[in-house]
Amino acid sequence: MPQVVIENPILSSPFDEPRRHFRFGEDGITDEITEARRVSSYFVPRSRLS
Repeated sequence: MPQVVIENPILSSPFDEPRRHFRFGEDGITDEITEARRVSSYFVPRSRLS
């Protein structure tokens, strides 16, 4: 999967409950926006040097 670059990653206001998020797929983050609050989970980023 090609690396995804998100030009404007901020979707939510700091004063309101989050209502949408960028979806994570098998290979990491996607540029697809999901209209729901993200489920709490851990994410371990991969090093760019790998």
